[in-house]
Amino acid sequence: MQKHSGLRIVKKVNNKPISEKSSMNKPTKKAVITVLGLVGGDDKHQKANYYFEDSTKEIQEHYNTLTLLIGEYSKEYKIVPIYTKEAKEANTIALNKSRVEFTYFDDIYLIKDDKDFEGVFNIINNAVSSYDELIIDVSHGFRHIPILMIVDLIIQNFQDTSKIKKILYAKEIEQFKEYEIIDLKKYLDLANITFILTTFTQNYTVANHIKSDKYSKLVEKLNSFSNDLMALSLNNLFKKTSQELIKELENTVKEPELRDLANKLIEHINNITSYKDKKRYETYYNLSRDLYDKKYILLSLSLLFESIRMYIRSSIEKNHPEIVTDIEMQLNKDRYKIGDFFKNLAWKGYEDLSKISISESNYKVLQKSYDGLNISNLYNSIDKTRNNLAHANSDNKTFKDIEHEVGELLNKYYEKCIKQNP
Repeated sequence: MQKHSGLRIVKKVNNKPISEKSSMNKPTKKAVITVLGLVGGDDKHQKANYYFEDSTKEIQEHYNTLTLLIGEYSKEYKIVPIYTKEAKEANTIALNKSRVEFTYFDDIYLIKDDKDFEGVFNIINNAVSSYDELIIDVSHGFRHIPILMIVDLIIQNFQDTSKIKKILYAKEIEQFKEYEIIDLKKYLDLANITFILTTFTQNYTVANHIKSDKYSKLVEKLNSFSNDLMALSLNNLFKKTSQELIKELENTVKEPELRDLANKLIEHINNITSYKDKKRYETYYNLSRDLYDKKYILLSLSLLFESIRMYIRSSIEKNHPEIVTDIEMQLNKDRYKIGDFFKNLAWKGYEDLSKISISESNYKVLQKSYDGLNISNLYNSIDKTRNNLAHANSDNKTFKDIEHEVGELLNKYYEKCIKQNP
């Protein structure tokens, strides 16, 4: 890196509000907000070397980061100091020694009592909320003030980090002599995506107001998975959106801090959507149980209903594969019609068949096989409870009553069907 001699000539800063036209013709207010400290105000203070972490910029000599920020960003951004009376005095001295003319010290950003945490936080909050695009400098100031700045950034911009372009901090390499300007923005992005993944793991939802430039495609895939799941669009969920989400998690989330969270989510999605080494009715049961645990009771019950229908068909097929295959072909492999046919074995006589070509003897074989499962009562309970919930809870039961009832049905189904057929 080349060493720059610093700002040697008088420079008048154009610190009028900087804006640019957006696609909607709305001005974008842009600012660099910096917390001022006392560095540079003492005659003993000498200039130190500053350089940016990417090492593409030359070394610059400055008393503190204020003159550096002015030189780097004042053409595009408004420079907005947050300061105490003492910090203003110290930085005015540093500006004069650097021969930089800067007079924008707005009284609304004056910290009169740095021990008044609420007051300081309100000043920071006001500054951050006043602009559409920000670069934040937390290099100086009393220790708690930069911390309050970071807290405010997290609170205000957790849902959408795109407003914050950089969070600059002068990392000390050698005290009073050398500082590297690093960008802490990535940690705000990490906090944002951690929140998104954690929330999704808990309830399969992504709030519409959550935005992340870096992870926008991942958020899109999370939403697609959520939409298919909430609509019980299972073919699309199992074959497409779950696989796309897993692929995006594998390809996008590279940060070591997030890999464990991403891997656990991938493992979980595979468990509830994959048929590998499982019967279809087992996968439906796993997803039903998972949705029940997350309080999606009606969705859970709907899947439990489909699972027991698949279980009936699968169990009968073990002993009569040719008959079952023939029926499925006649019904064009329509799973809903197939499920209806096999559950109707409990009550429908041979003389009632109209759309299926099957011998009476084969039909009676299937009925006997169904009776051997001994699950008619369980099936009827699941069906009745599902119909009741699907019709606006016509029995007027409380949520706790319904939750308990569906939990009992899941347990009975597991004990009688899933556990007995590993």
